[in-house]
Formats: sequence, C-alpha cells, structure tokens
Amino acid sequence: MIRIIFSWIVFLVLTTIFGTWGLILCFVARGRVTRLAVRPWARLLLYSVRVKVHVKGLENIPEEPCVIMYNHQSIFDVFAYMAVVPVEWRAIMKKEVGRMPFIGRLCKLSGHHLVSRDGSSSDGKHVKQIAKNIRSGPSVILAPEGTRSPDGDLLPFQKGGFFIAMLAKVPVVTMVITGGREIRDRESRGINPADMHITIFPPIDVNDMPPGRKGREKLMSIVRGQMQGVLDKYNKSKSG
Repeated sequence: MIRIIFSWIVFLVLTTIFGTWGLILCFVARGRVTRLAVRPWARLLLYSVRVKVHVKGLENIPEEPCVIMYNHQSIFDVFAYMAVVPVEWRAIMKKEVGRMPFIGRLCKLSGHHLVSRDGSSSDGKHVKQIAKNIRSGPSVILAPEGTRSPDGDLLPFQKGGFFIAMLAKVPVVTMVITGGREIRDRESRGINPADMHITIFPPIDVNDMPPGRKGREKLMSIVRGQMQGVLDKYNKSKSG
C-alpha cells in the first residue's frame, strides 16, 4: 500500500511539472514536446518505480515519417515507448482521451490524432487529413488492438490504423513490448518493479503491398505475425 501511495504521488507530481512544461512548449516549440517533456517525464516515472526498459532494434525506426504499431498489455507499455522512441512522434488515440481534464487539452494542443474507439473514423476527410499529416511528419504510434489485452494474448486488430498507414504510404514499424503485465496488468492496482523488453522490427514498405483490401490484410498479417512470434518466445521463456 505504501508503494502504491508513493507511486501515485510521484505520478501526480511529475505529470503536473512536465505537463505544464509540455503545455508551454506547445505554444513556443511544438516540435520539441516529445523530446523535452514527454520523454523525460516517462523516464523519470519508470525510474521512480524501478522499471528498466531493454530495447532491441532501436535503429530500425527511420528518421522519415512512419507508422509505429505496438501490442498493448499494460499502461506501462505506453510509458516504456515514450521513454525510448528517439524520434518526434504523435499518437493515434481514442477520442475519449481528448475529454480528460488537462491531459486531453495537452494531447490536442500537441497534435495527437483523436479517432473513434474502433481505431477508425466515420469522417473520411478526417482520415485523409491524418494520412496527410503523417506524410509531412512527425511519425505516429498506435495500438492496432485498440485497447489493452486482459490476458496478454493479442486481440483482434482494428482495421483503421492499417487503412491510414496504407493511405499515408509511409513505412510501418512493428514494436513488440513485453513485461508490462508483470508490473501492472489491467485488473491490478499494485506496481511491481520489473524489467520490460521492446523489440523493434525493420520497416515494412507499404508500397510493396497489393492495393486495397488485400494490401491491408497482408499488412495486418505481417504485423500480427511479428508480434505473435516475439510474444510466443517470451511466454515460452517464462514457462521454462
């Protein structure tokens, strides 16, 4: 209980400090919000609860705009990628986040993309604008599952993110995160110090995909296969 209380106090203090700093940067240096506010916030937060992130394949994230897709098991997945992704990025997130006090305001001002819960948008113009924004940068990060997995297994993928990636015609990078559920899963209130691991695959050229639905399905299959392979290996190492 003491650890939980301490963690919440640290979270609130760091979020207030870096959230305010990030809000200022939105008006004076929007392109540096991730590097100067989000990344140090996440790193300090992880350090405070004794979580260490090990990364493999960081060099696979290109300098040019891309779509980074990650599996989602725990809220700590978000903190982990925030702490290590070296390029400026924006997230594609649920519209509900934009309604949250302070955080929602910060997300909107810093340029994150807010879409409907299923990862798509009923507004075609909105989708095209998101794709256009991605082409001109910065890169975007999204969870194709749409929400956190309750048991760690991959959920069915939502199509919206893949549709946007194909429309934007930028590389897709698969990022697989493990270890978050050992720290805090969806149903837990406690926080346990542990190591997290991130595996980043080489970019996938969407221009090599067939057009239309077949291309989206092929892209989904590749990304899912990469994620499942890492998760199977991780689960096997845990059981062994």
